[in-house]
Amino acid sequence: MSTASENQALFTLPVAERVALAAQLYASVPDDWQREADQAWLKEVEVRSAEMDAHPETEMSHEEFVAGIHATRRQA
Repeated sequence: MSTASENQALFTLPVAERVALAAQLYASVPDDWQREADQAWLKEVEVRSAEMDAHPETEMSHEEFVAGIHATRRQA
């Protein structure tokens, strides 16, 4: 059985079994994982902030961003 079909089969489990499995998977994640992930995100934020400071003309409003997504979807 392929990984994709194994994953799909997991979605057919009863809800209680899926929740128990999710809890077991979460418990298996190392304690320092979240700290490392947070540090990586903070580094990315600092990089993007510096880019915006260096090139403020590239900034766009939330409305412009969403409009761009809709325009891209219409073209697809």
